[in-house]
Amino acid sequence: MKPNKARLPDFLSALQSRANLFFILAFPPMLLIFFYSPFSAVIPFYGFLLLSLKYQKLSTFKRASLIQEILGVIVVCCSFFAYYGAVLVYPKAAFYSPANYTAYLIGLFLIFFELSTLKEAFAPLFLIVAATSSTFISDWLKPLLSPFANDFAHIITGILNMLGVKTSLYYMGNTPIISVLSLSGKTVSGSFVYECIGVYSMLVFSIILVVILFEDPSSLKVKTAYSVIGLLGMFALNIVRVTMIFLGNYFYGAEVGSTIHYVAGYALFTAWLAFFLYVYSKRQALHTKIRSVSMRIYHPRT
Repeated sequence: MKPNKARLPDFLSALQSRANLFFILAFPPMLLIFFYSPFSAVIPFYGFLLLSLKYQKLSTFKRASLIQEILGVIVVCCSFFAYYGAVLVYPKAAFYSPANYTAYLIGLFLIFFELSTLKEAFAPLFLIVAATSSTFISDWLKPLLSPFANDFAHIITGILNMLGVKTSLYYMGNTPIISVLSLSGKTVSGSFVYECIGVYSMLVFSIILVVILFEDPSSLKVKTAYSVIGLLGMFALNIVRVTMIFLGNYFYGAEVGSTIHYVAGYALFTAWLAFFLYVYSKRQALHTKIRSVSMRIYHPRT
């Protein structure tokens, strides 16, 4: 029993740490999100992990003023009723969702830390808000970007014909239909709708870019250049993805094409994200190597 008694003061002293208490209180609401929608708890959990990486830094910040603490308590209490605001924008919102959790975390920051600490919460909160609302944003952009589905369908048709795949494009109403004559002699057709453009994957990639680059010490010029490269890469991969689907229809039939349709998007997105993050992390060495090669080309040794 003595060892347990000895540990009790250590436990109590840990609770007295503002950073420890902050994280203890920040975790339970995720169980509420999980209760209403298990899948919806994934992004908030990643946001919580991002916050946990800032543990040491949060421990160094000053306490909040009394007025700010009172404001924080009010925000925390109101966060449990954020549903009534979220449902006006997104009717399918659960009673306790990432919207509630975001407001809850802001309230906790106001209670435990000085106001300037909120900048440390930007990346995790942005991840939670943007990622969980990306489907809604994609639907909101649909009327604006749907016309580009026609241009995208023409690009895919041109690529397939260049590859020797007999492909035709026709319309059913305003919806482009791409038709491929497979090797088996059967015609396999697929409608090219707004979702095929890859807007959702572009949004998710953009969110990840903001989260990663926000606290990166590189210059704005470097961040902008790599962001453009990353997004152009995602656009190119969306073209590759759709082309792969129709090539699967051409060589192996509609069933294989359907399987590729289900798997290719996730696989290409993951591969490109991993490659992009690796190149970005090695950018200094890469730039040095490029300079060295260019110097050899333009200033060869005599």
